[in-house]
Amino acid sequence: MMDSIIPASYSLPLRCPRIIFGTPVKIHLTMVVFFAIEFSASLPFITTFPLYCVLVVVLCGPILLATVLVHEWGHLWMSRRILGDDVHDVVLWPLGGYTFCDGLSISTEDEAATKGDLKDDIKIALAGSLTHVPMCLFWFAMYAAINNGDVSGFTFRRYLTVISSLQGFFSTLFEQACLINILLFWFNVFVPAYPLDGSRLMTSSLLLMGVALNKAALLTWFVLILVSIALFAWSIASFVDGVGITGILCILIVFFVWSECYRLYSSIVGGRLREHPLFGRDCYIYRDVRPSMFQLSTAARRMDETADRNSSGEEQDQSGNMTMAPTETDIDHSCG
Repeated sequence: MMDSIIPASYSLPLRCPRIIFGTPVKIHLTMVVFFAIEFSASLPFITTFPLYCVLVVVLCGPILLATVLVHEWGHLWMSRRILGDDVHDVVLWPLGGYTFCDGLSISTEDEAATKGDLKDDIKIALAGSLTHVPMCLFWFAMYAAINNGDVSGFTFRRYLTVISSLQGFFSTLFEQACLINILLFWFNVFVPAYPLDGSRLMTSSLLLMGVALNKAALLTWFVLILVSIALFAWSIASFVDGVGITGILCILIVFFVWSECYRLYSSIVGGRLREHPLFGRDCYIYRDVRPSMFQLSTAARRMDETADRNSSGEEQDQSGNMTMAPTETDIDHSCG
């Protein structure tokens, strides 16, 4: 599915109560790398501010892990609620995770067998991201409780002198836990890079508006370019200002976005959108085509439909029927 960027095979099994997920849960290698980067950055302070190192371990360990678990549970719950999905695996990585399921894809090229549509795709994508709202409120309430209801000092900066005291340590811990949820919500909703939720929210919304598949892919690619530039500027600012997330991690996210830009661009210009793990899903290929404000005439709409089929790898047989061109590899699909 995502082997070209974050191979799912690079993951370790996690023992998780089946009453919560009911499906195998794994931790991706990127989660370990993220922890190593953050912990290494805290080591220079281990003698002068040891509680700071403890803060990093707790934040980037159990708190981040619990956060992405709840995030993926949101996807899983919604997928099973509206599609009755059989989920195969849940893999966790620093920006959330991805859930292997068949609800929005089919193993045979039978349009009638498709379970979900574009609206279902949006619901499942939102279900994971929206879990960060109650989690953020929970950590904010914990901050207010430990400070006797006084939230005037709430900030997202890690002041080492404040962390030196026990109350300052927990105050900073709850502040940073809020920041983690805000960042994960922001990245997942507003960065349309697969497998982040924003890629499905943006593309499914465009397709519901009647935009052709190839045009939706081009718009997604263009937005990704703009977002990557903004993230790169943020990473530089993080180095200088030291706000929450480290500049090193943000640069890694920029490289991830750039790699997805390249993969999406290659799929567009090569006419291989069906081989892309997002745009090749059956809920996109077999969607209802409807007029929209982006198609000003019947002729323009027919041109879009032809380009759509060509981008999806469809071919026309001698009888005039449209068939799917064979692909070189089988593609897995994810619902979160």
